[in-house]
Amino acid sequence: MTEHDHMISCIILAGGRARRMQGEDKGLLSFRGRPLIEHVIDRVKPQVDQIIISANRNTERYACYSDLVIADQNPDFSGPLAGIASCLPHCQHALTLVVACDMPQLPQNLVVRLSSAIHEHEIAIASCELRQQLALLLKTSLLDSINRVLANNDFKFLDWIDSRDTVAVEYTDTSAFINLNTLSDLGSVS
Repeated sequence: MTEHDHMISCIILAGGRARRMQGEDKGLLSFRGRPLIEHVIDRVKPQVDQIIISANRNTERYACYSDLVIADQNPDFSGPLAGIASCLPHCQHALTLVVACDMPQLPQNLVVRLSSAIHEHEIAIASCELRQQLALLLKTSLLDSINRVLANNDFKFLDWIDSRDTVAVEYTDTSAFINLNTLSDLGSVS
């Protein structure tokens, strides 16, 4: 059971092409002796009630972490919005946490802080040094909105975020939102 007032679903985005990782499946790369996805799950599992993994390859490997591993409906690696759109129909709860698979040090109070801020808003997004992070809590009912922008071939995640009623939740611990985008990043994080 989670330490918040709502039941929360979680989508972990692991469906990218990983161009900056030389095509390696980012979530399965080793960081401190374990796949990145394991670190992310360790951080979010105590905070949520359901975990769904968005993955477009290696689905059998991701299946050992969740019963729900969902590929994008569009096979072109269309980005975070496409992954979210494919997973939201499987979310059991009214609120869904969305995080990237390459953020192994997410805050342990992420859901508490985002859920306390969302109230009348549609989205609460983590921000660090005034930069929005791929760590947000959204109302699961936003699926239609996402599908509309995808139908218009608009795959820009931050443009969609900016078009919605979004509140930013500022964090000061920059290490909590380190995302590992290149192979050299894997060894450089202390």
